[in-house]
Amino acid sequence: MNEKTEYEKFEDIYRVFFEMSNDSITVFKLDENKDITNFVYANPATAKWTGFSQEEILNSSPKDIIAPHLFEQTYAFIETIIREGFLTYEMEIVSKNGEILPVEFSSSLVEIAGEFYILTSGREIAERVEARREKEESMKEKTLLLDILTHDLRNYISVLWSCVSQSLENEDVTIEQLKESIGKAKASLAKTDALLDDISVLMKKDIEFTYELRSVNVLSSIHKCIVNLEDMFPLKEILIDNERVNPKHNIFADMLFEQLIFNILTNSVKNTPSKIVRIDIKTEEKPGNKIVISISDFGSGILPEKRKKIFERYGEFRKRGSGSGLGLFIIQTLIERYSGQVWIENTIKGDYSKGTTFKLELQKAETEMFEFA
Repeated sequence: MNEKTEYEKFEDIYRVFFEMSNDSITVFKLDENKDITNFVYANPATAKWTGFSQEEILNSSPKDIIAPHLFEQTYAFIETIIREGFLTYEMEIVSKNGEILPVEFSSSLVEIAGEFYILTSGREIAERVEARREKEESMKEKTLLLDILTHDLRNYISVLWSCVSQSLENEDVTIEQLKESIGKAKASLAKTDALLDDISVLMKKDIEFTYELRSVNVLSSIHKCIVNLEDMFPLKEILIDNERVNPKHNIFADMLFEQLIFNILTNSVKNTPSKIVRIDIKTEEKPGNKIVISISDFGSGILPEKRKKIFERYGEFRKRGSGSGLGLFIIQTLIERYSGQVWIENTIKGDYSKGTTFKLELQKAETEMFEFA
């Protein structure tokens, strides 16, 4: 029996490498017009990825598995490979079950006996593509966050500038006018402070919260929010009834719980067109060691069909181009952190236009209240 030539030995070695490779390795031929023809080789990994048998692959061409929207781009890649001899690029292929697979290909032009072939190795990059998409989305959100911050801060600074200018430039300013300007300036500063709190919450969410949940007293948090609320809306008469909040009700939360309550109260004030704003707050215990906090206003209400999307990030800002739109998203962000639930009901049963009630279901804490500095 004749011994194998050196060429045949190397051929066997490379075939073993190709057959055992976890990467897809294929070879397809170019016709006399340098156009794509059928595959002449496909290793087992290619069949495993795509779901097609090796026989099915050899009876097809790259055009049969490339995502249709990338056909034109594929021909551009082929031209580059013919011209440069080598190319690494990203592509999408369609598996037998119709799934789109993102793949990184490295292709080389090979000439054998005057005929041209393209040898291609491919590697799935679904995780890399997903990571890139997440990074791009994160960059979009950070850009929007910066837009929101700049937009709202400019508005608040404009109010401050106007108040200071009027007070300094008007020589005949009265004490009453001066008090009014100072009141507006104070409200603008309160809004700025609230906006920065919202930004802080989102930034902490991106870098992960690093502190543990502790027992927080609901009524104490509400009292602290009321003071800030009055500073923010000096022209409103805000009447908050919290007599039905059990002073012994504690929930598992953290120092940001006040921001959650404050954002709901702020939303209630903004959506009450009259000067007098009435808000009712109560707590009640539910099975499963839960506390439900109900915050009801009597403002303009929220359409039922809009309630599912109302907690999406920056929804109001995208829609109207004004106002930060962060408040409701902050509520959802913190509720998720506390492993709770939030939903919206009508204040007056059967009539959404007579007010909105926010319901917060949180885990009851039996330990003593922890006071945040």
